[in-house]
Amino acid sequence: MSFDHWWIGLFVDEAAYQRFKPDFDAATEKAVLSSQSQQAVTAWRSRPSDFEQGAAPVGPEIEGEANAFIWAFNLPGFDELAKQFFVQGGKFADYLVEAHVFRMAICARHTPVSILWHAIGYERGSLLPGRMGNLLLHPREIEAANEKTRRAYAATSPQELLDAARRYCGWSVSDETLRDVIDFLPDGLTRAAELQRGFLALARPQV
Repeated sequence: MSFDHWWIGLFVDEAAYQRFKPDFDAATEKAVLSSQSQQAVTAWRSRPSDFEQGAAPVGPEIEGEANAFIWAFNLPGFDELAKQFFVQGGKFADYLVEAHVFRMAICARHTPVSILWHAIGYERGSLLPGRMGNLLLHPREIEAANEKTRRAYAATSPQELLDAARRYCGWSVSDETLRDVIDFLPDGLTRAAELQRGFLALARPQV
């Protein structure tokens, strides 16, 4: 079965930050990669080209690793927390209004954050704030997060990142959506700074 995968960014003020923090901290405690996910990330780091759509024909083992790598970015805990914003009657469903939403990236078949990490690489991805695309930042933390993001993207070019993302996901995701994914954190954190707001980002499969 093919899923869409979501990555949503929300602006938060002091009150919203305090409201979400206990649940975000609880989600962080649960956000542990399974052994299968860890193995998939390790395999991707060693052989990233094997995970690209244009790779030479591969066996079932590599196909399984590629699928596990995609799903590794739907972390337990954060997956369930994000659901509380999207389902009717969810604990935080009232917060999901246009005034609070920065962006929602929706990608077919591939998780948005796996696309980003494949485009920028493991070392740069590890420099980004948060946990594999999931973060809750107080307004006072935005400046430091922006600096981390700038370091992660240093000496990259938009076209190179787009090309790498395209090799990874083929044509199942449009160029516009790939750019939304690649620019998600730089744009979101910059806008949060302008608004003097904090920032919440969560990744999960479609509800």
